[in-house]
Amino acid sequence: MYINRVSFATAIADDAVEESVSDLIGDLLAAWRMNGQIYGSEWPIHAHGEAFSTTVLCPEEQSLDDRFNNEYVNKAIARCEMKGLLLATEVLGKHIESLSPCSCSSPSAYVLFTTYVTLVSPIRCIDCFGPIALYRMEATSSDEYSDVISWQSNYQSCDTLQMNCAVLERAATRELSNIESNLSKSGLECCKTLANSSGRPFYYYLYRYYGRSLRTELERRCPGCGNEWRLTPRLHDLFDFKCDHCHLLSNIALDRRWLLASRSEPTTS
Repeated sequence: MYINRVSFATAIADDAVEESVSDLIGDLLAAWRMNGQIYGSEWPIHAHGEAFSTTVLCPEEQSLDDRFNNEYVNKAIARCEMKGLLLATEVLGKHIESLSPCSCSSPSAYVLFTTYVTLVSPIRCIDCFGPIALYRMEATSSDEYSDVISWQSNYQSCDTLQMNCAVLERAATRELSNIESNLSKSGLECCKTLANSSGRPFYYYLYRYYGRSLRTELERRCPGCGNEWRLTPRLHDLFDFKCDHCHLLSNIALDRRWLLASRSEPTTS
């Protein structure tokens, strides 16, 4: 990810116009977000004299280039210019803790993947597992990526609940783990749309925490087709299962994975 400063110069500086300026800038930031050009949903806007600025996180160094704009971004910029707001962007540098984006020339497949602590694009290259900016893919919904972004937001909400272990933990875990859950259905629909437009397989990840035993986990079959899908070795040190028919990924239940170190478990488990 890259940190960018977005600045707006204006000759108008009364309070009434400042409120209008905030709306105009907010609309542009929201349009950039829905086009995958910036991450997150909170952008504090700072007023200094007759100028305004904010900082945003972007997938790539050149994410705010005009060539990546969709119609909504261009319309938002045009409205700003009509009000006398002059847009300028500046790349401040790379986020020191961010993942490097995918640099593969032609990924063999993709994965729809996110977590509650992840800001990056939910589209990952299956070869290097680097994130891929949404605008690098064909738009999925009315020249935007609203369905993919909505899925990511819902997934992260469920992941947060199951990690906090206090409110709706079981319900959230079911959404993350069950192929028939509303969350999984919406994610699989996104995968289908993206696969059709990219011409590459799109895999969906089914998180798994609870398992009856290590043996039953190792013998687990694909919940979609019932075929064997165990991977050896693990893929990206995350995925223990992969079905090329259903395009599903999963892991050995986390509450059983530690038993692999000793390759034994109590018979009463």
